Amino acid sequence: MSSYQIIFDDKKLSKFLKKLLPFTQAKTIRTINLLEKHGPFLTLPFAKKVDRKLWELRILGKQQVRFFYSFKGKRILILGWFVKKTNKISQVKINQANLRLQKYSKDDMN
Repeated sequence: MSSYQIIFDDKKLSKFLKKLLPFTQAKTIRTINLLEKHGPFLTLPFAKKVDRKLWELRILGKQQVRFFYSFKGKRILILGWFVKKTNKISQVKINQANLRLQKYSKDDMN
């Protein structure tokens, strides 16, 4: 299985990770590594499609974390993240991730 390139949209990610519980930090890094290795073939319980071109990376446990991502060829664009506190994902967060995805599409054209 070929490896994919992970691209983070926001420099604030390292600050976000430092605020997580140590066990959640480790689990998040392991799950991101799984995504990098398996790409679009990663499925539940780790990954789930949430919109037409948008998936969520699911870190389960005492502290639940979600990352929104999309694919551009062999690149995986991480478009947003948050600590999950409710059962339903906010449509606002999905819309924000889709806007970031549109920004990447425009940047690719230039």
